[in-house]
Amino acid sequence: MLKKIQIGAIILGLILANVTVSRVRGQEVVRANRQSKASCEPIAKVIDGDIHHKPLTKLCSEDRVRTANGGKVKILCYPRGIIIDIPNDVVGKHCLPLQANEGRGCNVLQGRNCVIAKGPNEENKPNKITPYGVVINNSRPTLSWFRTKGATNYIVQVKGNGGINWQLEVKGETLTYPQYLAELKPGQAYSVEIVAMRGDKVIDSSSALLLLASNERLQQVKQTINILLNLQQPLDELAIDMDAVYESYNLVNESIKVLDVRAKAGSTNPKIYRLLGDRYLIAKFPQQANETYLTAKKLAQQANNTVELALAEAGIKIAAQAKVKEQTSYPPTRINALQ
Repeated sequence: MLKKIQIGAIILGLILANVTVSRVRGQEVVRANRQSKASCEPIAKVIDGDIHHKPLTKLCSEDRVRTANGGKVKILCYPRGIIIDIPNDVVGKHCLPLQANEGRGCNVLQGRNCVIAKGPNEENKPNKITPYGVVINNSRPTLSWFRTKGATNYIVQVKGNGGINWQLEVKGETLTYPQYLAELKPGQAYSVEIVAMRGDKVIDSSSALLLLASNERLQQVKQTINILLNLQQPLDELAIDMDAVYESYNLVNESIKVLDVRAKAGSTNPKIYRLLGDRYLIAKFPQQANETYLTAKKLAQQANNTVELALAEAGIKIAAQAKVKEQTSYPPTRINALQ
């Protein structure tokens, strides 16, 4: 009888041991999966329709979505900045990155050159600051530019299709598009000439291109942004999602504005600053990019976020290379116009 009890105790002990090992191993697997999930760069976010993932769940390329009754899952695809409906499948098969021939402008960290180097004679030019980039969504943008040493006033000329051809004299380095002048036309490109003057004498000048997005693209952006605004998610996450939409349409100015708001609010999310650095590089401001990358690096180190740390460090190197190009390149180089 005693032997049976002993044998039973041994068997029970082995069963409990196996259960314990199984549970521990299961916990290790879950933990490993979570670590793997945390180390990937999300390419999408669930909006609704997934029976396993809650709305606002971020998805990696290998993640699979599942719908009820053969429906569709609505996701925000970060690489393309659009909201799409996909069936039961792996996310990466439907949320695809832009191909080389689909590039909507420049993206530094994806290998597309977007730095226009300055020659040694450009340091005192009244180069345009805002709107950042080329493509805009405002028919009456506010223009700003760098101060030219010795300038007492500036002449700003805007010229393009749709009968737009005007010039104004400005005392400072900012000009809000006048309400009494005809607004820019969607889908049209315009040249902006800024001439620095000392009295009646021309000191220097600069030129830039602005392209007002088409009505169709402006409507697409507006609809997507409205959906994101109604998701009631944290402000940092909202800014990151909005940036993805704006960036995919080359609206660098809007990306910088929405990210800068979060940075000035004291965000501790390294991705906010890293993305802001990326956008400053696209807008050809490597110094500002470097500063925000450094902040991103510091915050990533504090949070032990290896993904953002690696991206911030890569951005710092690219910003340093861009600064060297600015200092050494002559004559200034150009990039292809946006499609």
